[in-house]
Order: sequence, then C-alpha cells, then structure tokens
Amino acid sequence: MVAGLTTVVMLTTVAGQPAWAQSPSTTSAVTASNSLVADPTNLATDEDKVAAARVLGINPGIDMLVLNDQEFVFSIWRQARDGSFVKAGALRTYESDDPNAAYAFITVGIFAASADDAQAEIIAERAKALRRSVAVTVGLDPSDTALIEKNDRDFIFSVWQRVTAGSHVWTAARDAIADGTDQEDWTAFLTVGAAAAHAQDVADAIAQADAELAARLAAEQLATAKKSLLQLLLLAVTDELVAAPNRQFVLHVHNNAKGVEVKLASQVALNAPDEQLDQALKDFIFTGGAAANKRDEDIAAAKELAGYVTQITKIRDDARTDGYSPNLLAAAERALADNTLVATQTFLLKGQEDARALDVVFRQKRTWDFDGNKKPDIVAADSATGILWLYNGKGDGTLLGTRTNIGTGWAKWTAVFSPGDFNGDGLNDVITRSAAGELLLYRGNGTGRWLNGTAPDKIGSSGWQAFTSIFSPGDFNGDGFADVIVRNSAGQLKLYRGNGRGGWQNGTAPDTIGTSGWNQYTAMFSPGDFNGDGFADLIARNSAGELKLYRGNGRGAWLNGTAPETIGTGWNKWNMIFSSGDVNSDGRADVIVRNSAGELRLYRGNGKGGWIDPTSNILIGRSGWSAFKFVF
Repeated sequence: MVAGLTTVVMLTTVAGQPAWAQSPSTTSAVTASNSLVADPTNLATDEDKVAAARVLGINPGIDMLVLNDQEFVFSIWRQARDGSFVKAGALRTYESDDPNAAYAFITVGIFAASADDAQAEIIAERAKALRRSVAVTVGLDPSDTALIEKNDRDFIFSVWQRVTAGSHVWTAARDAIADGTDQEDWTAFLTVGAAAAHAQDVADAIAQADAELAARLAAEQLATAKKSLLQLLLLAVTDELVAAPNRQFVLHVHNNAKGVEVKLASQVALNAPDEQLDQALKDFIFTGGAAANKRDEDIAAAKELAGYVTQITKIRDDARTDGYSPNLLAAAERALADNTLVATQTFLLKGQEDARALDVVFRQKRTWDFDGNKKPDIVAADSATGILWLYNGKGDGTLLGTRTNIGTGWAKWTAVFSPGDFNGDGLNDVITRSAAGELLLYRGNGTGRWLNGTAPDKIGSSGWQAFTSIFSPGDFNGDGFADVIVRNSAGQLKLYRGNGRGGWQNGTAPDTIGTSGWNQYTAMFSPGDFNGDGFADLIARNSAGELKLYRGNGRGAWLNGTAPETIGTGWNKWNMIFSSGDVNSDGRADVIVRNSAGELRLYRGNGKGGWIDPTSNILIGRSGWSAFKFVF
C-alpha cells in the first residue's frame, strides 16, 4: 500500500485535551493472524460457548471457555472444516469492526452457518447420488469413489471414455461435454439424457435379439433401473429388494424415501387401476421416480438459494451504504445476477472474503491526486492572500505551468494537511485546524474542488491546538482507513484511528505510539510506505539536521521504534519538508524540500528506505514558494 498525505506543521502551544465531535464508536478491522478488536468482549456465557462448540463436535475445556468472545471465535475458526460456512462466518466475524459481532456469532450465527453447511452437504450428497445412479444405469461401478467424486463435466467425460464407442450413451455423453456446453447441459445428461440414451441402447439390443435374449435384456434393464433409482434416492441397494416384485419395490420406496414429491409419485403409481398398475409401476421405476426426485431437489435448491440470496442482498446493501467496499459490492451484485446455487454459495464461502481483501487494498492505496487525472498534485496556501492553489502534477516529478485557485481564507488555519480519502468516498480530502482548536474536514470532489467547501464537517470540536505537530500517514494500523498522528507538548505521539466515514474509532482515547522524546524533532511527516514493505512509515528531522526513518509495522506501531534509521544529514538547511507520495511515478515514495530561496526540490526515494541519489536533488519549483504557509 501507499498511505498517507502529509504536511509539516511544527507549532508550540499550551497543553490541552481535544473535545471531540460525536462520532460512531467502532473498532479496527483485523486479520485472523495478528490482532483482535480494540476492546474484546466477554458477553458469551460458558453455556453459550459449550453450545457453539458442539456444532463442531467439540467438548470445550477450561482453556477454551476462558477465552474472550473474539478469541473464542478465532478458536472456532481454527478448528472448523476448511471451506465450510462456519469457518467463513467465524473469520468474517473475527475481522468485523463491530465489537458485538463475536457474541452474535457465538449465540446465533454459528448455528445458522452450521445449518448452511448441513444443507450444502445434503446437496453435495445428492449430486454424488445422481452420479452413482447414472453409473449404475450405464454399466459403471457406483462404488468407484474416484469416479463419483468428480465434478459433473469430468464424470460425464469418464462415462464417454468408458462406455461402448458409438452407443447412444457414448453419443449423448460426447454431446453433453462438447465445446460451449455448461452446467445446464451436464445436468440434463445426468438427470434425463443418460437414462434415455441407455434405454435406446437396450431397445436396439432387444430389437436384434431372439425372444429368450430379449427377455433377459428386459429383465436386466428393469434391475438396473431399480438399482439406479435406489442410488439416486440414497436408499440401500440389496439383491432382495432389486429382485422383489415391482409393487413391493415401489412400496418400499414410498415408505423410505424422504422427498415429498417422490412419496406422492410413488403413491400415485401404487393407486393405479389394476389394468394400468403394471405399467404405472414400471413408469415410476424407469422415469417417474427420478423425475419426482428432481422436483424435490429443485424445491430444496430454490429454498437454499433464497436463503443465500437473502444473505448476499444484505451484504450488498451494506457495501452500497458503506461506500468504501467497491469490490465487495461488485462481487455481491455478480452473485445475485447469476442467481445460481454455485455462484451464491461460492460468494458466501470464498468470494466475499477475496473481495473484502481487495477492498482493504483499495482503501490502503493512497494517491496524491486531487484533480482526478491519476497524477500526484501539490496544494499550497498563500500566507498573504489566503488563497489555496492547486498545482497539477504531470506524473514525471514536475508540475504544469498553470495553477488553479481552489479556495480563499486558508491562511487563517494553524494546520492544513491531507489524510487522503478520510470519509470513504474514494476522493482525497483536506483537514484544517482553527486557532480555537477545531478540526474541520473539507471533502474533495475528485476534480480539484470541494463537496462542502462552504460548510466543512467538524470532526474535532476543540483542544487540537494543544498539539505541536499534526499530520496523516494514511492508513497506519492496517484497517484500510486513513488515520491522523499528533504530537503533544510532552513529546508523546498519539494515533487517532479514522473510521473510514469521516470520523474516529478512538476519538476520546487515542493510541500512544510514542511515549516520549518526540519533541526533539523539528519536522515530522509521512511519505506513506518509504521502504517497500507495504506499511506506512514516518520520517523525522532532529535539530542536528539528521533525517530518521521510523518504519511502521502496519498495525499501528513501529518495527524500529527505539532505533530509527538515519537516512540523511544536513537537512536543517531546508525550511520545509513534506511528501506528495510517488511524485515521478516510478512506484516509490519521494520527498520534497523547500530552501531559503523559495525553491522546491525533489529527493527521489528508492523504495528501500533510502534515495536513488542522496547527494543531489531535482529542481521542481522555481523561486516563489516561500510565499506559502502550507504546502502538501
């Protein structure tokens, strides 16, 4: 990720504590491998946890019962079967920014997920039963596990390979898997086509046989049909049952089949008039039973699909409301548009997690583009006139010759910087601080202007004047939302975590990410990821002119907090230092400085925590930049 948009603001003010505008209380999204929500809950009782664990057949010991709700859900995730709804639900819950999500999953969600798993297993078993039934029909071994475990297309391919070349079954199988076929064609072969083709093969054989052979072929065909139907209905296949009279066989199916449609169809056959009974029983055995079973499966599948659609619809609507999950929204809409069991189940089990991961990357990816041309820009506030100027970047490290007035009265602010996208609409914003200590959010419109230029949102009501430095690293804790870092007069560094909606997750209790000593620095800013590890970093200059690199760990702390790397000396000759990210479009964050002559010069980062050429810099702005109070 490339995170953070910053400006250098070094101020000395009286101590104070910010009073915050009211904002929703949320916690940081996490990954199951490193961290929990900020404030773990202990709402679930031992009885709740025992009941939840039983879903997986686990008898939890004291070591599991003493876990807080989030840790318990993580334990469930670790022990759940791969690819299951329970595992997917546990991971999604653990990564949720809702502190009550874990309790809800333990008491309700895990049971719903388990029910989905049970239904999915039923559907999978029915699919295998259908393949076993077809195997019996076409003369293959239904106990061949490797054959039955194949997907539908590969199973049909195996049928085509193994049956007699040129037969009706062979031809039907070939046509079912020809180029351009899909699941609908494969299902048609399995449910109807194979049996019809086999019936034609038998009919051809009978037509060419003498009476004795014809009778034997007809008897074998009937026995095969009975075995096939029993396999399809997941009923035990026995020689005694297959050899039983047709009425006794159908009665057995009626008494033991689970599907309502199969029971009704078998009852209709059994109730046929005497003169029609024999044919009705045969029709049920050869085609009617399978057709009724298909109706049962279609009803069950429709019910299951409706449940999946309900879940996905909520996910889609939430993503649409949030506004910062475009990949999740698109994936949900695709699944709903497809409207099949395979598509919806795939989305719920895996697709949504893949989309959520892409959205985290999307939110983490920071640009310094204010005008929408996908090239980093520079914004500067004139000290005398208060005009805010937009200097459009060309993407090669230089600026266009023209500038645009995008605001007036900006000299009154005591701090101006950009966090990138702070409210989740995908557009870069700007934050200002007033002399009274208020923090205001100007929402960018993506074309170099504002959505709320005359009425910025108040995101901090007072107390922000207490901080001697304030800037943004972008996303510093890995949740995909832009954050703000401040330094107080005691030299402590504090992290205010953004919630992605223009507010804060920890507005009344910022995280301490530096306990003391930070007031030694005369400049602090963030270039985003400066060393290429994907995490936002911080660069600070001390009074001796040394430039220090503090490498972020992507979770709101440091990899080298006690021993920052020295990446430059002699930097006290610059009266302003800031970063506009990757200014020259080489994929590496850069740093811009201003000298006493009012020139802007570019130091090109090498993407490894250093410089392409540390002994030289490139002139990107001629004299006149000393007129600006803030540049970012």
